[in-house]
Amino acid sequence: MDLKVNPIDADVIPAQSRADYHRRSLLGLWRRAVRHPATRHQFPAGATQPTLTNIRSAWETVGVRDIYDHLEHLNSSVLPAAGRSCPGSDVILSTEGTARMTRILIGTHEEMLYNACFEGKAYHLSGITSEDRVLVLGGSGIWQADYCNFYALSRAACTIIPVRDYRRGGEIDEIMRSLRATAILGYLGALLPLLSYLELRDLTYAGITHIVQGREFLSRQLRSRLVRRFGEGLSFHPVFQTPDHGAVGFQCPSCGPGEYHLHEGLIYVELIPRDDDSATELVISNLHRSRMPVVRLRTGDYAEWADPKGCCPCGLTSRKIRILDRTGDDA
Repeated sequence: MDLKVNPIDADVIPAQSRADYHRRSLLGLWRRAVRHPATRHQFPAGATQPTLTNIRSAWETVGVRDIYDHLEHLNSSVLPAAGRSCPGSDVILSTEGTARMTRILIGTHEEMLYNACFEGKAYHLSGITSEDRVLVLGGSGIWQADYCNFYALSRAACTIIPVRDYRRGGEIDEIMRSLRATAILGYLGALLPLLSYLELRDLTYAGITHIVQGREFLSRQLRSRLVRRFGEGLSFHPVFQTPDHGAVGFQCPSCGPGEYHLHEGLIYVELIPRDDDSATELVISNLHRSRMPVVRLRTGDYAEWADPKGCCPCGLTSRKIRILDRTGDDA
């Protein structure tokens, strides 16, 4: 497998060095996709190898548009141990989706933990420390997001308070108060039952200092409702994820609404015009997936560049995108 970078270091890699890193990673991704039983048939012998300067024409040369087909991978075989490209135990995890059926992700244990390192970086930059008690609202079991979330939080050495059934607002409120939670991690749908319970009983709780959420956009009206229940000092830190890639982006203090720094040590992003040229679609290649290569996967989400050169006032060099509309599976 390609050499991996430290998630924190990826954001201080100069532009030219980052381009070289992406070029090496994309070549490795190409080689894995050529060998993989579910994707190799789309790469004829002698096909041009991709570089950052000719990647789009290289993909088009071999007819690649979206080779990571969900149904195809659900029924594809995993290479036998002798033919695998890297050692390690396989991890089979379910991943939730709203628009399509539940899918299966196959990866090595090391790959899953590496992905979680990037999520952990986002939580760290959100302000979660070892002093926090984080109320995690969501499911449990073999969901890929939960597996990575809990490991990512453990890297911050915080106290984790997992709540499986987020629909019981009264019970969540009791847990939150009795265990003195200081932060909440969960998507918008998981936050609403607790918020509704507090509003119906006109309750407040000043112990929560920050909320980290993904999936849906947090409207200004909903922010105001949460601030009324948890206090003026409440801060919000959205993260950007998809079921197929896991961690994709995070926000710094300089990010505007819907803007995210990319985890460029983990993924390579392209913005491809839609057929009607009305917007550009977010297309992602995961640079470190050996069992199920993710090559130019169309997310269904519309986006544009917010900082294509990596010149954010915060000092980070990772590029930023601005999400215009989420139409694919959220995570």
